[in-house]
Parts: sequence; C-alpha cells; structure tokens
Amino acid sequence: METATLNPDQQKALTDLEKNQQQIYHICEKYFELSLRCFKNEDLLNTFQDPAKTVAFLTDGKSKTNEYIWEENGIPWTGCGMKLPTNTKVILDYETSWPTIYFTKKGIEHETITIKESPLFVKVFSHGQNGIKTLSRELLSESDELKVVLPFDTNDLKNYDAILIMPCFIPNKDMLTKVYCSDNKENAEIILTSC
Repeated sequence: METATLNPDQQKALTDLEKNQQQIYHICEKYFELSLRCFKNEDLLNTFQDPAKTVAFLTDGKSKTNEYIWEENGIPWTGCGMKLPTNTKVILDYETSWPTIYFTKKGIEHETITIKESPLFVKVFSHGQNGIKTLSRELLSESDELKVVLPFDTNDLKNYDAILIMPCFIPNKDMLTKVYCSDNKENAEIILTSC
C-alpha cells in the first residue's frame, strides 16, 4: 500500500482552506442567527435596519463609541464577524444574492470603485470621468479566499464614502412557494422557501 504525503506548501494551503471555511461558516451562521432573531423581535429588526447601526450588527456589534448596540437578556450581540470601514453605510436588499461594495470619492471627482461578488468571481471596476474601467476580475480560488487590492491607501479610506449592498434574508420577508399537480390541487407536491 502506497502512502502519499503532502509537501509543506500543500499542507499550508489545506490549513488556510480550513481556516477560511471556518470563518465563512461562522459569519454565515451569525448572520442567519441574526435573521431569525429579527423575525422573532420587531424591535431588533427595526434596529438592524437602521443604517447607522447595521454596520455594527455585521461587524463586532459595537457602535462608533465602542458600546454594544443590542443586548438581549443582558447578553450583547457581538456581531457577525465581518470587517468594514467605520464610515460604511449598509443597504439591506431583498433582491440581491451577493454583496457589492461601492467606494465613492468625496469631492468634485466622484470616482467610484465597485467590488462585486458572485458565485464564481469577484469583479473590481471604477467609474469616473474616463468611463468604466475594469481593474480586476478574479475567479474563485480553491481556498475560497479572494484578495482584492484597492487603488488607494488605508489613510485614503476617509476620502471615500462606502456603501455596502447586502443581501437580506430575514424570514418575515420570505415566502412559501407551493407547487401542485393538476390532479391534486389540495396537497402540494413541492414546497420551497429561500431560507
């Protein structure tokens, strides 16, 4: 019987993949938990949908003053684990499936850098006085981690307004689709929902 061993590069890639998968799982789990809590608690739903507080819900649960913005039974919501610039505004969109983030330069120039996710790739493009220009288009890698490099420095983030269009899967906005056969319109053969 022959045994195959991984070289150090392969082992590191496998470890990175596992870490990325765990991070993806954690963020998705927390976002789904948040969605279910919003379904049960209208006050939480209203707070989550407040653009001034949504970033805290998605990141670490803390406001700009470093206080938790939501507590339930004395337990603070510690966020979903994403990382976003503090000046980001979030729009929860019931019709989008993948996040898109826009960085619009403040001032006269109004150049916008867009990062658009999809199931297979991330596309980065700019829109400004010179029209639309694709900066990069990265196919999904085996590690499920894509690295996008913005065309400006960390200190320049303050010169951009950031808007994140985020899919919103709160159950109270979902619907059931029931599919019947023509000979039995009383009992659905298929019942679907997106949650």
